[in-house]
Amino acid sequence: MSQDISKSPTLEVRAMNRDDMVTVHRLIHELAKFEGVPDGPQLSVQDLIEDGFECSSPWFFGLVACRGERIVGYALCNRAYSSWTRRAFYLEDLFVLPEERRNGVATIMIQELCKMAVREGVHRVDWHVLEDNEMALRFYGKLGAVDMRRSEGRAALRLHRDRIEAVARGDLL
Repeated sequence: MSQDISKSPTLEVRAMNRDDMVTVHRLIHELAKFEGVPDGPQLSVQDLIEDGFECSSPWFFGLVACRGERIVGYALCNRAYSSWTRRAFYLEDLFVLPEERRNGVATIMIQELCKMAVREGVHRVDWHVLEDNEMALRFYGKLGAVDMRRSEGRAALRLHRDRIEAVARGDLL
């Protein structure tokens, strides 16, 4: 993927690189604060560098939106596989600084992610959004995103590390 993915008169969207990780880490914390869980993120800048840029099969990829040298938004994704549709992207985070919202930043970032998906033969893009984030729900609705709770009755489930370890030991089985 080329570094310059999309440009508007003052906005550039490009692939994340290792030098962006300090800012992306800060924005991850801003997103967590916005979502009401400021102590949620447990990863470091070095974790991001190692997992995205120093392993043979990176655990994530992403885009950053910049105005000049300033990163004003990011999208953090990973590749997934669906037994129904084959290749998928999972969008872990899409965050735009509050002062940049409603300026088309998220729209351009989603468009670039979808262009990547088309190039890579991806058949679906999945993500979660807080139920009370009306602005995001309206935005995604305009894109034609399907709410899986309504369309398929699917709940989002998760095992945290302590439970993963307990299941691995057989403690909960």
